[in-house]
Amino acid sequence: MFFDNQNPILFKIQQLIPYYLYNKSEEHIIEGATFYEADLPGSIDELKGEIALCQLHWTQQPVKKEKINTAIDAFKETEDGYFPNIRQLLLILAILPVTTSTSERSFSTLKRIKTYSRTTMGENRLNGLALLNIHKQIDVKPEEVLDMFSKSNPRKLQLSLLL
Repeated sequence: MFFDNQNPILFKIQQLIPYYLYNKSEEHIIEGATFYEADLPGSIDELKGEIALCQLHWTQQPVKKEKINTAIDAFKETEDGYFPNIRQLLLILAILPVTTSTSERSFSTLKRIKTYSRTTMGENRLNGLALLNIHKQIDVKPEEVLDMFSKSNPRKLQLSLLL
C-alpha cells in the first residue's frame, strides 16, 4: 500500500485498514480524512465515533484483524450501513491507483509469456498463465489443478501426480 510517505493523505487513511489500525491512529486518520470531507456521507465528528467503534471491534478480533491487510478486504468487511464514513474512505483508498508499476508489470509479464510460446497456446491459456504470473501470492496446488483438469476432460487413462 502506501508504506512510504509519498502521499501523506493516503498514508494516513491507510490506517483504517484493520491490520494497520492501532489506538493512536485516530488523529492521523482524521488529518487525512479532512481532505476528503466533502466525499463523506457524514461529518468528521461522526467519523471520530466510527473510528473508536471500529478500533473496539477489531481489538476483539485480533486473529481476523491480522488477515485484513488491504483496502479491498477492509471494504468488504465493513457492511453497508454500519460505518458509512469509514466505508467511503476505504472505497477511495481502494480505487486510487497506487502507481503505474502494477499495470506495467502486467504488460511486461504478458509480453514475456507471448514471446515464449505465442504459437502453442490459445487466449484462455494465455490469460490464465498471465494471471498466475502476476498474482504470485496465490498458492496453487498441483493436486487441485490435476483434479479440476481430470473432471473437466474425462480420459480412459487415469491422470496422477508423482512428486
